[in-house]
Amino acid sequence: MTEAASPPVMVERDGAVALVHLNLPAKRNALTAALVTALTSALDGLASDRSVRAVILTGAGGAFCAGGDLGGMDASDPLAATAMLRACQGIVRRIATLPQPVVAAVEGAAFGAGFSIALACDLVVVAPSSRFCAAFGKVGLMPDLGLLWSLPQRVSLGRARELLMLCDVLGGEAAVAERIADVLAPDGQVLSTALSRAQRLAEAAPGAVAAIKRVLAAAPQSLEDVLRAEEVGQALLITTADHGAARTAFFEKRAALFEGR
Repeated sequence: MTEAASPPVMVERDGAVALVHLNLPAKRNALTAALVTALTSALDGLASDRSVRAVILTGAGGAFCAGGDLGGMDASDPLAATAMLRACQGIVRRIATLPQPVVAAVEGAAFGAGFSIALACDLVVVAPSSRFCAAFGKVGLMPDLGLLWSLPQRVSLGRARELLMLCDVLGGEAAVAERIADVLAPDGQVLSTALSRAQRLAEAAPGAVAAIKRVLAAAPQSLEDVLRAEEVGQALLITTADHGAARTAFFEKRAALFEGR
């Protein structure tokens, strides 16, 4: 199959883990309209698939995502630009609210909106050769796709200002050292390391993971807001079959097997 005939997003399965590949290597997986539409559809399908317990998001061709497709933007039409931005924002919303945990496997560049998408994920796996840059300022734009929300959750507000305004490039080792990324893997082993982490996440209780994501996605919140969210979530989870099975496993001194019900 030629690249021209390849879909812009490819999804494959490894047991309970879904691997979502951004697949426009000639554009370093930039957010073209076709890729955004395909990724939106893929995420919607995964959200309702109870057999999927964890998701990996990665890019083909040695890059994660180069950000927005500058060549496809019509700067003369603000309404069209806003519509495209909202479609891209929908990707971040879906990642943040997906009931399954999402692991970003970042090889190569995660620039601009690609940086935003990586940080919307629950876990970020990188290699020393991975590169992050809030490149928006280099083309006279402000950060979008939630980076002004997600980056300050990982670094201090002062450091976020520096990264967002100066548009410095960070390698994988520096990103992990600053907690912008979570796991450092050797070059060439990012996807396999991400798969190992995703398989562990797939063994967790799905209801509990979804509840954790739901509350954290609403951050920052007051203590009272979090306590109220706990009341709602815990009251539901305590009645699930997964909780009952885990209680039995606890008293029998064995590992629990969660089924998502």
